[in-house]
Amino acid sequence: MSRRSMASPIAPATGPARSGLPSGTPRSTTGRPRLRRPRLLFAVIAAVALLTGALVAALSGSDSSTTESAGTPPTTTLSATATTAATAGPDCSMPRGDQDSGTGAIAAFEHAYYVQRSGAAAHALISPEAPSTAPFTVVANLDAGIATVAADTTYCLDIDPLRPGVFTLTLTEGGPAGPGVQYRQRITTTEVDGRHVIASIDDA
Repeated sequence: MSRRSMASPIAPATGPARSGLPSGTPRSTTGRPRLRRPRLLFAVIAAVALLTGALVAALSGSDSSTTESAGTPPTTTLSATATTAATAGPDCSMPRGDQDSGTGAIAAFEHAYYVQRSGAAAHALISPEAPSTAPFTVVANLDAGIATVAADTTYCLDIDPLRPGVFTLTLTEGGPAGPGVQYRQRITTTEVDGRHVIASIDDA
């Protein structure tokens, strides 16, 4: 609505010069309904617009909240998984190991060394391609090392993969007096004839 249409068509109440009527003569009020009706209509339209806007905003907020709630992934399972991985810790069960994987071959080697106390059993887990100059490739050297370890020695293994076939081993010896010497080594494994064997053992 233009500003011009809002100007009142009613002349001032006093003065014959403006009204064209004597001051005591009642003036016609036929112009008032035409002035108030557009204002009332405008007020109604404005009120409806405000209510509509408020309703749309409320519905939009509700939909957004519902969408965000539905799109938020559950964190309980992830937190539980992360906690399990963080608190797993070393394996102190002195597992027998196997030759189905690199970690299995490392566990089998340590079992042969500490539990079986057999240089020959440990040597059977060494790759035939391992450097002949390495001490662990000679059975006599393995037996000599085993002899320096008390028979009731226990151990804990913590094997971390660095890349395929390469692992960091943290081995902690134990006994009646509690934790003892700790060794940290980088061990490389390889697969020969379908069996995983140890190719090298180095200090980490």
